[in-house]
Formats: sequence, C-alpha cells, structure tokens
Amino acid sequence: MTTLQQVLAAIRSFGDRMPVPVFEMVEMLGIGPEFTPMADDVSGKIVRTAAPAGYKIVVNAAHHLNRQRFTAAHELGHYIYHRDLLDFGVGDTLAYRAEGSGFPNPRIGPAQETEANRFASNLLMPNPLISALKSQGVRDPADMARRLGVSEAAMRIKLGVPARTPLFG
Repeated sequence: MTTLQQVLAAIRSFGDRMPVPVFEMVEMLGIGPEFTPMADDVSGKIVRTAAPAGYKIVVNAAHHLNRQRFTAAHELGHYIYHRDLLDFGVGDTLAYRAEGSGFPNPRIGPAQETEANRFASNLLMPNPLISALKSQGVRDPADMARRLGVSEAAMRIKLGVPARTPLFG
C-alpha cells in the first residue's frame, strides 16, 4: 500500500505544473484513474482492489474534463485522509456527497466530504499557482479557471469571488 509520504512526494513532484496533472499523480500512485460511464448524477468513486495500492479511483467518463479532474482530486483526498474509513470504498454524486451515489459508505459523512473537497481545491488551485497567474497580470476568474483546468465556479469559490464579479486588484 502507498504511504502518505509517497503520496505527498508524488504531489510535490507535480506541484509547479499548470494545470496540475492530477491524472498523472493518481496513475503514479497506482490507484487509477479508470474512466467509466456512470449515471449522470455520479461523478466518481474510490473502491478497494486487490492491486498493490489497494484502491482504485474511478471517474465518470461522460463528464466534462474539468469535473473529471476535480473528481479525481476529490477521490485522492479520500485516499489520503480517509483510508481507514473507506472499507470497500465510497461513491460521490455531482454535489460530492456519498449519499445518493449508489455506492454509499456510512462511515463517510459531510465532514469527510468537505475535507476531500478542500483537498481537491487546494491541489488543483494551489495558492502559489494563483499568485503566479496574478503576477502575470491574470485577474479574471474565468481565465484563471481555464489555465488551471477547473470550472469557473470552482475558481470563484477558491478566490471568494461571487458569480459574475470580476476580480480586481
């Protein structure tokens, strides 16, 4: 099984690339990603496997690339923080909640989902890359989102900018 130190080393080795190559990270760790068509309201899941890493991240192949990237990062957050709670895995809906995913885990609740979302946000939109974009004169949340490979909504949440409000300063 992959240790936390190995996970963090993999993340650091890719941390300065834009957009952050989350699929390469997951692949390097031996936990996927596998792209599979799923119900539209299911974004992905992480499941136990017999593979050496012990888990596999599965992403909805029908979703937009930005959503797939966030899903992979979110499931990676579960892998890092919640392995002791995963048992046979957990699925996540479009709202990144285990409930209603068709692959629920009673041990994963709102606190764990919030933690996985925060991890995904910080992984895909790290402050150093946001600062680098700002230093290059990039101020528009939509442009930042495009460069970081995330949705504009996710970028606005990260920046604390309301919808349809330009970022000044």
